[in-house]
Amino acid sequence: MIKKIIVEKSEAGERLDVFLQQKIPDFSRNQIQDSIKTKRILVNNFPTKPAGKINTDDQIQIDIDYFDDLSKPIELIAEKIPLDVLFEDENILVIDKPAGMVVHPAHGNLSGTLVNAILDYEPNIADTVTTGTNYEKMRPGIVHRLDKDTSGVIIVAKNAKSLSSLSKQLANKTIKKTYLSLVFGETAKSGEIKSFLGRDKNDRKKIAVTDKDHGKLAITKFKKTQSRSYGDNKLSLLLIEIPTGRTHQIRTQMKSIGHPVIGDQTYFTKESKNISDIIGIKRQLLHASKIEFYHPKDNKIMVVESATSADFLAALNKLK
Repeated sequence: MIKKIIVEKSEAGERLDVFLQQKIPDFSRNQIQDSIKTKRILVNNFPTKPAGKINTDDQIQIDIDYFDDLSKPIELIAEKIPLDVLFEDENILVIDKPAGMVVHPAHGNLSGTLVNAILDYEPNIADTVTTGTNYEKMRPGIVHRLDKDTSGVIIVAKNAKSLSSLSKQLANKTIKKTYLSLVFGETAKSGEIKSFLGRDKNDRKKIAVTDKDHGKLAITKFKKTQSRSYGDNKLSLLLIEIPTGRTHQIRTQMKSIGHPVIGDQTYFTKESKNISDIIGIKRQLLHASKIEFYHPKDNKIMVVESATSADFLAALNKLK
């Protein structure tokens, strides 16, 4: 359920998080800030920042169900789920995440995630969080995320010092992530996409290209490694780098230039959906193939790669 609050003239100019702490006093300012950052609170249907100033007649949308869940105690479950560990030492785990696995629990989905598997593998990671909020407690050790149906390499911190170091690297854009993707159509040999991405005002579960006032700059660079075909349909196999890391960035931006990711069930065209169905792919063919970062203990450059997933290879084998 969404609760809507209209800003009165006398309330204009206030910080959003301070304003909301007065309106929903049962929750801490940190919880409210986390909810704004995770887009559980929107202003005029768009995401914003906790420190953003509100204006007269602004409409603030609050996901009340989420706040109801925040008040409930959280118990993370350790589950014996197999993990494909690519690298491990006393500070970090680097894991090859399979498609279909959610990275961390959320209210209403507390089991079967990567975090559940990690807690069984390394129980002490439960205390590796940056804040004491429920949101952070549900994602211990998690430095960055991959969409549920994106496979590939992901880093997990095993202690607070490593989490802090890697989180700073992520914020400073010194973690380099490379993806392999199969997209619809014949792309250029290489290219760069720059656009602003924000929450889709018609469907808050989706991301859309928007203007700079309502989104964040996203940069996607790609290089074509192969051209493929199925009948008259042309496809391109790409290596993709993302200097920025926005939600659904690659999927949204590739569709925006007419080359949606094959298998994507959210960002597709009629043509890309048709060829995806023909070759039997029900998840986006997007694989995090390589990650480069500075080791949090000795600052040496680490490069970890993941082999292309079996279903991705099977799809390529159906193409010329």
